[in-house]
Amino acid sequence: MSDRATAAVRGFYNAHLRECRDCRKMHRLLYALYEGPVVPPPPTGIAEEKEFHAALRRTREELPEPWYHKWSLRAGVTAMAGAAAALTLALFSPSTPDEIPGTSTSSVATNEVAPTDPAAAGGIDHPAQSYGRVLGGNAAVTTSGSTAGQPPANTDTFPVGTRFRVHDDDALQVGMVGKIVANFTPGSDIEWVQATPSLIELEVHRGIAAVRYDRRPSDPILYVRTPSAVVRVIGTVFTVEVDEHQETIVSVLRGQVDVLHPETNSLRAEVESGDRYEVSTSSHGNVGLTEVAAALPLSNEVDGDSADFTDALALADGHIPNSWNVPGLSDDPTHRTLINIPAPTAEPTTFEVPVTRRRPGATSPVEPAHEQQAAELVIDDETGDLIEHLMKDVKATRGKELNAALDACRNLYASQRTRYRAARCLSDFISQYGHEPAAVEGYLLVGMLRMDYALDYRAADKAFEEFLSRAPRNHPSAELAMYRLWLSATEDGRISEALTRGRRYLARFPNGKYVGKVLQRFDELKAEY
Repeated sequence: MSDRATAAVRGFYNAHLRECRDCRKMHRLLYALYEGPVVPPPPTGIAEEKEFHAALRRTREELPEPWYHKWSLRAGVTAMAGAAAALTLALFSPSTPDEIPGTSTSSVATNEVAPTDPAAAGGIDHPAQSYGRVLGGNAAVTTSGSTAGQPPANTDTFPVGTRFRVHDDDALQVGMVGKIVANFTPGSDIEWVQATPSLIELEVHRGIAAVRYDRRPSDPILYVRTPSAVVRVIGTVFTVEVDEHQETIVSVLRGQVDVLHPETNSLRAEVESGDRYEVSTSSHGNVGLTEVAAALPLSNEVDGDSADFTDALALADGHIPNSWNVPGLSDDPTHRTLINIPAPTAEPTTFEVPVTRRRPGATSPVEPAHEQQAAELVIDDETGDLIEHLMKDVKATRGKELNAALDACRNLYASQRTRYRAARCLSDFISQYGHEPAAVEGYLLVGMLRMDYALDYRAADKAFEEFLSRAPRNHPSAELAMYRLWLSATEDGRISEALTRGRRYLARFPNGKYVGKVLQRFDELKAEY
């Protein structure tokens, strides 16, 4: 609490918390007592004292060498535990009272969320942010505004109230409010219910929704509803599954979530990183292959912290991120692959979500009450088209060498399961061949993928600006680059900058392809246009 712990001590303490469920529980109890009025402290007494000492005894019995010896501190076990807990009370302090689920705390989850700088921009400050975008995949969609005589949504930009029935043979990847990236597995039925400055809400009717939410302190809290539970999320990487029996399974790879009762909102369980929780049986196990495979397209770990955007744009290369807790998986990056994930300690209720095959556009057989017409998503695959165009230019100028390098990136992009890796591949491509005039569109491609899958809008801006500075003014992709610059500022919440970029785009392309999307989000620009 007096900030005397060294970086090494903090590192040891954080590492131990991730591995020890008992210490995490005691950590939350001590933090609740420390918070005072913010969190009503749980009743204390003999039972809690016995639990604390029992945890210490188990620690001594399980470790071959006392952990306080490893810290090289001259203190007894009890004194060291108290000191470490006291130090951590300050280190894990949440930014706002809203980050405290129920009567416990989310200190561990808050600590594991990457963007926690209070000065960083956050929140939903303008209606232009309350939209989502389809990043890839196929689904039939309906919106709450779809009525007889009105066509349902068929664009890659969607509002609150959109419901996705994902095709049985493909996944669907979406971004929402510029802050959340989600992967819906084949056959899933997911609905976006609400988006306010304080709350974002999804509903999983069937299938698996894998979500990454790197929440900033001022961002809204996320709720995921299912037929049998409510999952409360501060900021984390997790999956929520609803199987064929309408049972809920919650798994966490990074951070922590709370599972609540769907009617009373009372706390059912805290699910921490590495845990898999089945609501019907209230049983805990380890996350397994199903959950990791569903979430892997959301990976956004970056190698290094170079200021050069070509380095900073490199996404994970298909290995499971080190920040994800998969019990039994090696820490060696070369072994952190799907094939090396051990069998879960509790067998999943289902590995695949069996769904009834239905013709495209048909409503879900599980939800007969929803009779609105469902539309197929009609999406311009701008990234795929750009890759094909770039390959033609490269083939005409440099032949086999550049063409082979780019072909590997195209193959990664072709599959929803590996598309997130295309940004790293393209980053490597422009690092080596970016000086070639034929490769200029590589900058635009990297910016688009980095924006879509990593939500790294500043780095994406640099890539778009680099493309515009290198490409001729009449380049056929200049309009797309200017639109993406506007979209980046909009989704990042830089509203004043977005308005400026929107006006610039409308002035240069008054009859452009994306005029409708710009005006859709900003009523302020409609009168000017």
